[in-house]
Amino acid sequence: MHTTIKRLLSEPLVQFFILGLLLFFLTSYIRQHRDKESREIIVDNERIGLMVMNFKTQTGDLPNKEQLDAMIENYIREEISYREAKKMGLDKDDEIIRRRLSQKFDFLQTDLVEDEQPSEEDLKEFYSKHPLLFQTETTVSFSHIYFSTDNSTDNIAKQKALTVLQQLKRTKLFRAPEKGDRFPLQYDYTDQSALDIQQNFGGRNNILDTLFNAAINTWVGPVRSGYGWHLLFISNRNKAVEIPFASIKEDVKSKWLEATKQSQNKKTFDKLEEKYIINRLYLQAK
Repeated sequence: MHTTIKRLLSEPLVQFFILGLLLFFLTSYIRQHRDKESREIIVDNERIGLMVMNFKTQTGDLPNKEQLDAMIENYIREEISYREAKKMGLDKDDEIIRRRLSQKFDFLQTDLVEDEQPSEEDLKEFYSKHPLLFQTETTVSFSHIYFSTDNSTDNIAKQKALTVLQQLKRTKLFRAPEKGDRFPLQYDYTDQSALDIQQNFGGRNNILDTLFNAAINTWVGPVRSGYGWHLLFISNRNKAVEIPFASIKEDVKSKWLEATKQSQNKKTFDKLEEKYIINRLYLQAK
């Protein structure tokens, strides 16, 4: 009997059948285990602790029993909906989900980067290599005359400004708002940065370029802003100057840390990118 069984077990076909049977049972067990995991929703003390903490952060109070029960039921309902949605493939090709997951991954990668502490030499080298980060802003002081386009055409307002400009050239006036129209803001500005001017007069207009490049102590224009046309009398312009290292050492350190972390994150991403085959199937600008 034993000899027959031993001979039977030595047959390749029987061995193949037994191996297949074992693989079948193993696969079934793994599938059942995974299916159970996919259907199991665990609400443990850690999960409840997060719920309580979030509730306290939002309201300032701890939840009562009814509120906590409602939060637990809401979590279970949300988890079931999420898992069913994934089974239906509703997470595929969703731009919002894609962007959110990408952001979470980037945040995770950033958190994993250890903060290095720079030496004095590191900071001084960074300070010397990035002078634009550590200098005062260029500012300008000026007065202007405004010519509105609300009650006339653009050309008429501009011609009116040109006429007044010729009149002012023959005077020593450095302030004459009464020669133009009423302006909704002020007529005189002191030590204005580029950002200040963009906020007050609009971004993409030639008034900004004129204020920081035209001659001073003379009337110039007309120049366009988001409001209309202007004549400008630039009384002063302060150029950017370097701030001494000793007075902004902490700011230098902060910017050094930020730049270092960005560099490390880029290296990490570049290594990840090497794992992928990227086919750019589009016409690239030359």
